[in-house]
This record gives sequence, structure tokens and C-alpha cells, in this order.
Amino acid sequence: MRILHDHDDTGVARLLRSAREALPADGALLVAEPMSAAPRADRIADAYFGFYLLAMGRGRARTPRRIMDMMREAGFRRTRLLRTRTPSLLRVIVARP
Repeated sequence: MRILHDHDDTGVARLLRSAREALPADGALLVAEPMSAAPRADRIADAYFGFYLLAMGRGRARTPRRIMDMMREAGFRRTRLLRTRTPSLLRVIVARP
């Protein structure tokens, strides 16, 4: 939870590959964190997390599509974005080998 957005693309790719290699064939990876481009263009949340990550000095918010693309590049074959009650604050993706 709230791990990927703290890292650059290279770090995220490394984390996702490591997770994929560690998972059994029937395992699943759950990613839960703020993601950009929330439904209904919640620009306040995008701005908040943009400033938060700027203050942290690293990382960036990514769209669910970008994260799912990175998951496939890391070897995951099935990805699914789950519905959440507060998508501007937290979105969830499940990835399976």
C-alpha cells in the first residue's frame, strides 16, 4: 500500500519484477495507492499528491493504465482495477501471473 508512487519508473519496474518472481503461479499482487486521473477529473487530489511527491523529492502519481502496463512489462498477465469508494484518495489494482 502506497509504495509505487514513492519511486521513479526504474524503481517501480524493479519492485514489480521482484514481486512477480516471488509469487507462486496462483498468487496475486495487490497495489493500493493514490493514482492520477481519478474519475470525474478530481483535480484537487491530483494537485495534492503532486505537491506531496514534490515535497518528498521523489516519485510520482501514475494512472491506473500506466501501472497496469508496467505490471504487464514485469510479467503479470492479468490485471484488474477494482472499484473503491474514494478513488481520488485510493485506487486498487490486482495483478496475477
